[in-house]
Amino acid sequence: MGKDEATEREAEALARAAGLARAWEEHREAVLEAVAAARGLRTGFARPADPAAEPMPAYRVPAAQEGGR
Repeated sequence: MGKDEATEREAEALARAAGLARAWEEHREAVLEAVAAARGLRTGFARPADPAAEPMPAYRVPAAQEGGR
C-alpha cells in the first residue's frame, strides 16, 4: 500500500466518521482537499505544555477609575 493510498483510506475513514459518506462518494476530491486543509491547520498551532492551560486569558471587567463615571 502506497502513501497516497494510505492517505486516501485515512481520509475516507475520517469522512465516514464525520457522516460524510455521500460527500465522499460524490465529491471525493473536495473531501480530500478539506482533509488536507484541516491537516495544515492542525499543525499551525502550538500546543501548550499544560493541557489545562487556556488558549487566552479569561476576560474580566476593568477596575473602575476614580473620578470617572
